[in-house]
Amino acid sequence: MKFVCTSLMIFLSICIYAQRELSMNEAEIKRELSMSETEGRTSNGVYRYFAKGESKPYTGVLTARYPNGKLESWQEYVDGQGHGKWINYYENGNIKEEGYYNRDRVEGPIKKYYPSGMLKSEGTYKDWRIWVGVWKYYDSQGNFEKTIDYGNKGSIEEVQAYFNRGDIPEWWYKRILRENGFM
Repeated sequence: MKFVCTSLMIFLSICIYAQRELSMNEAEIKRELSMSETEGRTSNGVYRYFAKGESKPYTGVLTARYPNGKLESWQEYVDGQGHGKWINYYENGNIKEEGYYNRDRVEGPIKKYYPSGMLKSEGTYKDWRIWVGVWKYYDSQGNFEKTIDYGNKGSIEEVQAYFNRGDIPEWWYKRILRENGFM
């Protein structure tokens, strides 16, 4: 009986601690806007996003939605530039890819998923979607398929695909190539 009472007291103590309220210093509240509520413009030679009607570059979360109302993207911004976590979604609501911005450059760890939600690949980006280092690839059932090491210089295959589809302008594409030794 003593063991049961002691165990119950420990359990209740854990529950009470786990449900305590966060102080304002511990909680992080982020402003959230739809991309349609912002406008992009150059400020001090840097392209930044601003909430419409505001003069200060936007800090918070920017979202985009599919016509069905589900999230298409969720992106953290600081001082008008992508900085922090970003997530792109499939129209079915499953995560398509998740990674990080560093001053508007998609870089750092990245995970990509199949529409079913199964992990497709994971690796590291530098600059803007240049694959670097070791990447792991999985089949649609989540089984490991292969590893490819793109080295320190990396591969511009994904950057090239974005340019070919017209998703990034030529000046941006050429900057990425030039700054990363591909031109």
